[in-house]
Amino acid sequence: HNSWQQAQSTAGGVKLTQVNPKTLESLKVKGLYFAGEILDVDGDCGGFNLQWAWSSGYTAGHFCSIK
Repeated sequence: HNSWQQAQSTAGGVKLTQVNPKTLESLKVKGLYFAGEILDVDGDCGGFNLQWAWSSGYTAGHFCSIK
């Protein structure tokens, strides 16, 4: 394993089966939304993890704000 200084992303987190895939809202706690690396999503190098962070953040924020 490499050090944190060499890390490109983290692994693990909340499983996607535990969130609504459209809104990223928790299936166990209503009103709790997840985004970015707190979710168990690992992309390849090349900006995929950054895109996931931005897109999931937008999605979670959008659906949180309209409730």
